[in-house]
Amino acid sequence: MITRRGETGLRWSAAICASISLVALVSHIFGALPMAYFLTFFGVPSILLLFAAAAFAHWINAQVLLNALAVGVIGGLIATVVYDVVRLALNLTLFTQYHSFKAIYIFGSWITGKDVSSTQAAVAGWIYHYWNGLSIALFYVLTFGRRRWYYAVGWALFMEGCMLGLYPLFIQVTDKWDFITLSMTGHLAYGVVLGLIAQKYARNWEDAV
Repeated sequence: MITRRGETGLRWSAAICASISLVALVSHIFGALPMAYFLTFFGVPSILLLFAAAAFAHWINAQVLLNALAVGVIGGLIATVVYDVVRLALNLTLFTQYHSFKAIYIFGSWITGKDVSSTQAAVAGWIYHYWNGLSIALFYVLTFGRRRWYYAVGWALFMEGCMLGLYPLFIQVTDKWDFITLSMTGHLAYGVVLGLIAQKYARNWEDAV
């Protein structure tokens, strides 16, 4: 049986793997390494390592870690869907000059090298978008475990702050209030949903043996 220290090491290794999608974005924006190369050399291996970590956790019966991986992935998927639905609803009901999903196609273009209007860019962009949504949630659960729901709201608002700082570096924001409203509302919804799911289903890291 693995020691508590060993499970903690495995947990933080998984958290590092979960952060790769965000690191890829920052790396591209600041010119350290293009996203296409970063995801090839670090992104794909990080996903494989997460699967390996889950398999190893199952083999050693690390139930708290397995719980965190499952809750992070499922919670992240549901929270990202809600995030998209909320932003789409705001786009359809409010007069805004900012397209909620514009960045997704830009990410896809960075990954594929194709024009933002191409099918390849759209597919790659949406895959990256959901990978990112799952990764953010997975990192949260691996870090905090079971906490009150508002911890996840704080985490989502931190991500919101990062977005407000980074996105204007590659997107022309014509109406900053539209941009902030859409972004803030989406991240709040994401945080509430993730927080409620983690609060109900995640386990405390203190339970790890």
